[in-house]
Amino acid sequence: MLTIRAMSDGKGYSSRHLEHSDYFAEGERVVGRWQGRGAEMLGLGGEVNPEDFEAMREGLRPGTREFLRQRQSADRVATDGTIRSRGRNLYDFTISAPKSVSIIAILGDDRRLIEAHEKAVAETLCELEGHAGTRVRLDGANENRNTGNLVIAVYHHDTSRELDPQLHTHAVAANVTYDGKEGRWKALQASGIYERRAYLTEVYRNALAREVLRLGYEIEKCRDTKGRDNGFEIRGVPEELIQKFSRRSRQRDEAIARFTAKRGRPPTNNEIAVLVRESRADKLSEISTYDLRCRQREQLTMGETRRLAHLRHAASLSVTRLEPAMDSLDYALDHLFERVSVCRVHEALAEALRHGRGRVSHKELLGELTFRERAREVLRNGNEIATTASLQREKDMIACVNRGIGVCERLGGDAQFVPSEGGWAAIRQGCARKPHPAARSRCIMRSN
Repeated sequence: MLTIRAMSDGKGYSSRHLEHSDYFAEGERVVGRWQGRGAEMLGLGGEVNPEDFEAMREGLRPGTREFLRQRQSADRVATDGTIRSRGRNLYDFTISAPKSVSIIAILGDDRRLIEAHEKAVAETLCELEGHAGTRVRLDGANENRNTGNLVIAVYHHDTSRELDPQLHTHAVAANVTYDGKEGRWKALQASGIYERRAYLTEVYRNALAREVLRLGYEIEKCRDTKGRDNGFEIRGVPEELIQKFSRRSRQRDEAIARFTAKRGRPPTNNEIAVLVRESRADKLSEISTYDLRCRQREQLTMGETRRLAHLRHAASLSVTRLEPAMDSLDYALDHLFERVSVCRVHEALAEALRHGRGRVSHKELLGELTFRERAREVLRNGNEIATTASLQREKDMIACVNRGIGVCERLGGDAQFVPSEGGWAAIRQGCARKPHPAARSRCIMRSN
């Protein structure tokens, strides 16, 4: 899944955290690599140099260290001197693999799954970059413009902060993007990416599931306590084993439970992100990779070790035939438009990817939607779509209402309805029995 963290300052983030796989091993370093059209425009490619990373963090052009943007990131301060919001330097887009994939990849020693995760991440970042934008404020304008380019440093990690197996990737974008229309570098407007977080998560899950199936594994859908889709796991990995190596998930759930008990409501997605950061250890554990793997394998029972070995050896490359994207898009449109008349494009695409997870091509799905727009089967206005069927349904309902106007006699005849003063007086006095919500709008009838 995809999580997003907007970072203020972030000085030393690369050297202290990104270059270590959530633990500190003397002499070992995680190598980051540049990605994104914005990086190409600045001549950044290949391995991430710490000096270049720091330059981008500060909004400086690598090499010359001149400011890329006219306006630099700064805190927003209210008239009374309080800080309303912090200036943003970096955006950390973190993409995490399902736990069963991490367990078989690391403890089952199937490095093909690591490559599958990295391939899925690359596909996801290409789609994510396409939704980068910037603010437009010239000549009284107040809108956002799509730029479609980012400067991203990509770091692949394989361990959680609690030293459990966990494949995840930090794709850290600088707060800059090139506005081709104005011909200059500007601050990144990431609202389009935030808005599509669930959709981008499904892009990753679909790409990873496709690779997992190709390697010969089987997958099964997961659902949360409310029955909602919650990704997938590799079939055959015991739930007990997944829970054993999910300490960070338990910490998150405990933090959410404490928040809910204290506030009387569940936290929002942004609040959950804060809770996750606050619940993790600040300092990296000092341990070598060899000792870490020994410690992780010591937690496996003999039966679990045999199970992972069996799954690994039973998986062999297979030819997976992709299904037509039109079937998944049909399902998504039917499912969504049962409840609404208009939906956002990425909502329909996310639902289609959930339906066809691992069995549809994301590129073909986008093409199928474009084809239907041109055929006028799907009607689009900006980021919202409707279907000809949903539009006709709306027209039929409006026509039905119009036909019924004046056909029947008014309820109450010529009587006039006014609010009851007595009812509101009782409420203001705080009567012992709390009135039903309907009683608050009780009316009395007076004759003309």
